[in-house]
Amino acid sequence: MNQEQTLKELRASLAEVDAMRRDKDLTEPEREALELSAVALRDAERMLVAKMQNQLVKDLQAQTASLNEQAKVIRARVTQMNKLPSKVLKNIQAVIKTAVRIVAAVAKWA
Repeated sequence: MNQEQTLKELRASLAEVDAMRRDKDLTEPEREALELSAVALRDAERMLVAKMQNQLVKDLQAQTASLNEQAKVIRARVTQMNKLPSKVLKNIQAVIKTAVRIVAAVAKWA
């Protein structure tokens, strides 16, 4: 049985016990038994909700770790992609400088 179903059943039982506790014809021992049952059901509900919350936190942490890892990979790839144009630009810059030197040398000879 999954936790959501168990929580649903606990809450239904708690509602039923609360409804029975409102009966004015209850004897004192019956009322006490119902009150103890309500307290026990509320405690069980709180523990189950806390357990579900802890599981959600663990799941979120696992997903966050996975997302952080994916972000690292993406940043590394972007950095690598940015390096390629930088290399190409440096090569073009070197070619242009060489061409300018050639043009300057030809201009001196003319």
